[in-house]
Formats: sequence, C-alpha cells, structure tokens
Amino acid sequence: MNQKFYHITPEEGIHPQISMFLKMLDDGTREWTDYLEDISEDAIVWQPYPDAHSIGAVMLHIANVEASWIQRIILGQERDPEELKTLMSEETDFNGEKWPTPPRKSLSWYFEQLQKVRDKTHKLVRDFEEPEKVVTYVDTDFTINWILHHVVTHEAYHGGQINLLAIQYKNLNT
Repeated sequence: MNQKFYHITPEEGIHPQISMFLKMLDDGTREWTDYLEDISEDAIVWQPYPDAHSIGAVMLHIANVEASWIQRIILGQERDPEELKTLMSEETDFNGEKWPTPPRKSLSWYFEQLQKVRDKTHKLVRDFEEPEKVVTYVDTDFTINWILHHVVTHEAYHGGQINLLAIQYKNLNT
C-alpha cells in the first residue's frame, strides 16, 4: 500500500518564515486546484446570478490580490498596467459584490495567470529578511508577516469558494 505523506520544511537560504509562507501558499493552491480537473469554459464563466462570483473572476481576483499586497503594498511598486487589465482589477468590486464576467478561456489560461503572479511573488519575497518589518499603507500599519499570512488565508477562502461554484455548476448541469 502506498501511503501519502505531506510535509513542508523551510528552504535553505531563505528566512524560515518567508520560506514557510511560500511553501504554504503553493501547497494551498495545489489543494484547491486539484478539484478543478476537466472543468469547462462554460463552468469557468458561469455566474449563479448577475454580477456574482464566477470561478474565473475569483481566480483572477486571487492573483490580483496577491500581486497587490506583495508588489504595491510591501514593495511600493507600480503594478504593470497589462497585468491589471488581464486580472480585471478595475472591473472587480469585491466590496460592492460586483464581479465581472471573466474572459471565456481554458482553465489552463487561468492557471497560467495565477502562476505568473506566483512566480513573481517567489522572486520578490525570497530575499525578505525582516518579516516583522512594518509597512504603512493608507494610514494602516501591517507587518510583512501579517501580509503574507493574509495572502495565504485570502487564497484559501476563495479556493473553497471556487470549489463550491464548481460543485454548484456541475449539479445544475448534470
């Protein structure tokens, strides 16, 4: 019998807390994306009601939020306008619960968008040596640790939401 074994350990040469963040983020992504095998483009763009969440829009939102916290808030970098457009940053009003209809693309295209942001995150955070450093953004102080924690939990929240949308779509269309 082959027994599965899951374990994460810090990567050498990276601050242990930063390394664990990257490992947790990648493992969390693996976990929720494993449930999306063979999902159709129809399912990706399906919204249960007008302006509602969809699998595609939420996937783009996950990538956009990760990029925003890392690039803009921690590092103070301007975001790439093309990336903002692709991730539908301006069209998504998550506080007002107005979600755009995402582009009709394959699941692999959505995974590619997530991976582009994730690769950039790996590159940008691996040299952080002060996880307790305070970053101020719009009159609010955050530690880098808190931001990294938030990125992980934000994705976990929405990953579950994506899986629920996939289940709903399948139940309505079988």
